[in-house]
Amino acid sequence: MIDYLSNLVARICDRTEQLHNGQTTSWQALREAEQLANHAYIPLLYQYITQEPDKDKRRAACFIITQLSRNTNDPEVIRFLLDRLRMEQDADMITSMQQDLERGLAIPSYINLEPLFNNTLSLNNNIRRSALLALRCSHHPAVEDWALNLLKRTVNEYDIYYITLLLHKVGTPKSVPALRRLLEYHRQDVKSLAFAAIADIEKEKEAMFYARCLMRGQLKFEAMEAIYKYADETAIPSVTARITELLSKRRSSARMTIETVKNGFTDLMLGMEFLFRFRTAKSDVKKTFSWITEKRADYLLPEEREWVRKHLVSA
Repeated sequence: MIDYLSNLVARICDRTEQLHNGQTTSWQALREAEQLANHAYIPLLYQYITQEPDKDKRRAACFIITQLSRNTNDPEVIRFLLDRLRMEQDADMITSMQQDLERGLAIPSYINLEPLFNNTLSLNNNIRRSALLALRCSHHPAVEDWALNLLKRTVNEYDIYYITLLLHKVGTPKSVPALRRLLEYHRQDVKSLAFAAIADIEKEKEAMFYARCLMRGQLKFEAMEAIYKYADETAIPSVTARITELLSKRRSSARMTIETVKNGFTDLMLGMEFLFRFRTAKSDVKKTFSWITEKRADYLLPEEREWVRKHLVSA
């Protein structure tokens, strides 16, 4: 058994470019590791990682044990990896272990998060930010408090992005005031994340706020997405106005690439999806769809035209 694991580690660490069936040895070994589900390997890997002096081999073993943890649903591996973070000195090794934690099981609330908290204060950018990403796997209330305190202390705009990303995952109404302040931040990606976090925390309670933002032209895609997810028929006028604005002129098809990073929809498609819920009950919605199909069909992007074909023309 240990021979197999040693061989798998060696193959993961293979840096030759020789291809086997179109893939390198390392690539094939990584895919093999992702399928492992033999719980008996876990204690052997504990011992291997503890004793192995070679950083690359420890790194490969940590990857394997993370996959085993996920495939066997064993959260105790997380405790082992967090304890190892206290001992590791190499920045790349610490970063990769935290990346493994981010991709692994949810961190149980009984496991001590101190190693990750400490690493969010590291002078090394990669250690700091991978620790913030790993903390997204825990819903312990202390994580939100820690993130809010960090937000007060840091001026690093990249750290602020990662903290906002963390709050989007673990935030509660307690985070909303800080997230609202971030709506005025100078970086668009931070503002977008903060808006999305507010929407996913407040949901239907802030539907009027999303509509106002859409009407004022503030974070228009994010506002449309929030309306699509959480608003009721009271948002119809603001959505209709935004659709009319979007189709007032022809747009470049390049916009599709920019606007579909999150969910595969342009904001026009999100707006039409929202209005489609009320198509049988609201005459103004029917008029809007008629205007789109009869007057603005040539203004639609290819993906939007396909949406119209499926939902309106074929109906």
